[in-house]
Amino acid sequence: MSHHTPRPTGDDPATGRDILLQVPIRLLFTAVTPSTLQGRLHYTTADPYAVTVDVMMGTEIVATWVVARDLLDAGTHRPSGEGDFRVWPSWSPKGPNRSLFFSLDRPAGHATFETNLPVIRQWLDSTFEMVPAGSEGELLDWDALEADLLGSG
Repeated sequence: MSHHTPRPTGDDPATGRDILLQVPIRLLFTAVTPSTLQGRLHYTTADPYAVTVDVMMGTEIVATWVVARDLLDAGTHRPSGEGDFRVWPSWSPKGPNRSLFFSLDRPAGHATFETNLPVIRQWLDSTFEMVPAGSEGELLDWDALEADLLGSG
């Protein structure tokens, strides 16, 4: 199976409650070697508004960001984001080699990455097939969330 193919993950892959994507990402504007790393995107219905983005060197996670799925989705079409996560598409013509760029800011520094936009778009489409936009709130346990927020859970 290609690392570019979205696939269910978790305890019961048949339920399709999680989708994981592993995709090569290239670290830009640096002399650090290797410049090609692994990106891992994880979507779960347990947190239907968010996507977890891990930057990995080998099997070690070197950075993790949790970003809004809608932000990542918008970034495949136009520059999006403020603060520590920004995402934007390449301005090249449409095609299989189009790039998606994202920048990450941390107190320790800044990094900009490039990956394959059509692969990310296909994966995002899979998440929206699983949980359509606007229906995320139906999956949340509002009573449990309230209990957590009020410290009574």
